[in-house]
Amino acid sequence: MLKVENISAAYGGIKALNNVSIEISRGRIVSVLGSNGAGKTTLLKCICAAMKPTCGCITFQGKPMPSKPHEVVKAGLSHAPEGRQILANLTVLENLMAGAYLRKDSAGVKQDLEYVYTLFPRLKDRQKQFGGHLSGGEQQMLAISRALMARPSLIMLDEPSLGLAPIIVTQIFDIIKELRNNGTSILLVEQNAFKALSISDSAYVMSVGSIVKQGSSEELLADKTLTQAYLG
Repeated sequence: MLKVENISAAYGGIKALNNVSIEISRGRIVSVLGSNGAGKTTLLKCICAAMKPTCGCITFQGKPMPSKPHEVVKAGLSHAPEGRQILANLTVLENLMAGAYLRKDSAGVKQDLEYVYTLFPRLKDRQKQFGGHLSGGEQQMLAISRALMARPSLIMLDEPSLGLAPIIVTQIFDIIKELRNNGTSILLVEQNAFKALSISDSAYVMSVGSIVKQGSSEELLADKTLTQAYLG
């Protein structure tokens, strides 16, 4: 479904990615793990065309990835970014409708709105509240739901557990599994490696801009040297 081949990227003279390659098959959860500064978020930015790689290529569903972020969304890939980046001065409902801004199928949008309310009933209860008045966990629910409103075939989630209480993290990860079961493919970037591996089909481990290990989640969890060196 998604194929990233030998991409590199830099911020000025500082190299952030070095010949990174990953693949995601349809209907799978694939995690990208690593510490702060490993290059995980830069990788997602390159995939969604928010940043241009210096070399390499990215294909999505057999076609070259579009070069503009809104075209990427239109092609079927959504991104729930690190830090949530919700629109604090808009209501929950307005944030959700912003996620569907490219869509013309009003009946489908209404159907998907009810779907995300089913996933996160708390958002329905707070649909008239401003996004900035939500708790951290509710804002993360909103960020994921806003990305889903584009009806993606693949959704990228960047640090969905960041700063959340353990009980909320469990709820978020249960929803991620449900999304996969409902047919949405997921690229998950996480520092909580063990939580991510518990729901992923496979994973890549990054360090200093490079992929240092890849394999099934079971293989990576069983690699004690790997967990001590890169996953904490």
